[in-house]
Amino acid sequence: MINQLLLFCSAIIIYEFIRYVKLINIVKANLKIYQKILKLFKFKKVSDFRKEKLILNYSKSLFIVSIKIFAILVFIFIFMLILNLLTNSFLNLIISILGIIELSIFFIVYHIVRKKIDAKI
Repeated sequence: MINQLLLFCSAIIIYEFIRYVKLINIVKANLKIYQKILKLFKFKKVSDFRKEKLILNYSKSLFIVSIKIFAILVFIFIFMLILNLLTNSFLNLIISILGIIELSIFFIVYHIVRKKIDAKI
């Protein structure tokens, strides 16, 4: 029972953290950079020197955005490890199929409730 309560609280905290750091926008920015790099390779009329400069700039941007994504995932993982210190079986619950299903349900329900509350405000 305590694990389900921790799972529910952690789902809310992780959801709010993801919204606060705007992880969706960061991932979209990452995909846009990939698209720009692929589009650059398709151009035949662009000089090699120009391609090299653009690829270097895109690579720097891609590296920074990827580091942000990695840092967010590390913070979430550290948060889960801290919760695991409260009960030793919490990580086992999250890794199990049942835990993944419960966590997904909690995320979906909280997302729907949050949307309805935001719509009323």
